[in-house]
Amino acid sequence: MLLYTVEEREKLNLLNTNKNCYKVDNLFYLYNEDALKLLKLLPDNSIDLFFTDPPYFLSNDGITCSGGKMVSVNKGGWDKEDTLSVDEFNYQFLKEAKRIIKPSGSIWVSGTLHNIYSVGYQMKKLGLRILNNIIWQKTNPPPNLSCKMFTHSTETILWAAK
Repeated sequence: MLLYTVEEREKLNLLNTNKNCYKVDNLFYLYNEDALKLLKLLPDNSIDLFFTDPPYFLSNDGITCSGGKMVSVNKGGWDKEDTLSVDEFNYQFLKEAKRIIKPSGSIWVSGTLHNIYSVGYQMKKLGLRILNNIIWQKTNPPPNLSCKMFTHSTETILWAAK
């Protein structure tokens, strides 16, 4: 998803015909699109902050616990490793993010142990400078059903710049 102010959208001349574009409170436009396609439409050096929570690629027909019940971990096709590997997906979206952020801009990427190491590696491959890692401690993480590992109770945000 992309979020733009009305002024930024007009300045960047983004298409008004996008069926997955929603105007929010006459202040913002929100785009719900395939990020790899939409990012290619944005001009170089035009974004101050790129924040994303990319797929973790956890949809593997497994189970988890939600509200005390066993439920599927499958989120949808967008969360499956079908056409691109995790590394290739992360490389492609980060390459576009690097292109569209301003020289003084930042990239923030949220992830879990399942994808954040790939994200960090791809950032380094692209010559991005990792400024910080921020740890989000979950107050109510899902329980560990297998009892073979610690509970996944944190997420990481990597903060990077050109």
